[in-house]
Amino acid sequence: MRGRRVVASVMAALLVGAAALPAAADAMDPGERSNLVSHLQRELAEHGFYRGPFDGEYGPMTSQAVMAFHKHLGLERSFSWQPDDWRYLQDLQPVAYGGERTIDIDLDRQLLYYHRGPGDVWMIPISSGNGERFVNSRGRLVTARTPQGEFRLRSHVPGLRVSYLGALWKPWYFYGGYAIHGSSSVPAYPASHGCVRVPNWEADRLSTELALGLAVTVGRSGGVEPPLRHERTQPLDRDLLMLMAE
Repeated sequence: MRGRRVVASVMAALLVGAAALPAAADAMDPGERSNLVSHLQRELAEHGFYRGPFDGEYGPMTSQAVMAFHKHLGLERSFSWQPDDWRYLQDLQPVAYGGERTIDIDLDRQLLYYHRGPGDVWMIPISSGNGERFVNSRGRLVTARTPQGEFRLRSHVPGLRVSYLGALWKPWYFYGGYAIHGSSSVPAYPASHGCVRVPNWEADRLSTELALGLAVTVGRSGGVEPPLRHERTQPLDRDLLMLMAE
């Protein structure tokens, strides 16, 4: 019965110009598999959030890409794709490009922006210093903060490095012992001792992309106001609406 309601809702949207989402549109959650997930993967890849296969599986890569999208727009930090997110994705404006290949780390959004070229930016979710106190390698009590400022990549380990604080996958050091590195734990909030954690698969890609000397800026943007609920008249893509009916 639900399937019939979805089809009827989508067909009605097509007939009236698809000014609104189908009434029966549902959220998509990690663990799902469908053609609609594959469509989402392609759209997220086009906008710089996703770099995985278009396999229709809502796995960790897709989940973190959705998280990056939510962080970028100031939406609720969730691994689930909400019906209104289709509208926000359709309206998404490109990230400004300064002309050089750089890395910008936004501590408020908890995002890494890797500017590869005009119209080509990778947006990668991060987890930075959590502000808690811990004992460093010299036995001193310090605060877990990610250093802010303008830096350059100084050294790189093309594999696993184990420090006194834990494992770092393919780290790129930009200030002392602080690095951008892969981790199996990249929550939606600051949780590190000061390094910039990214998902392990993103560290794999960055390992082949980055170079020593690349400029890295770390700072705060003040966040971003979440977009208002959509009241648009521009229709959603027809193929997307049909996929919703499957």
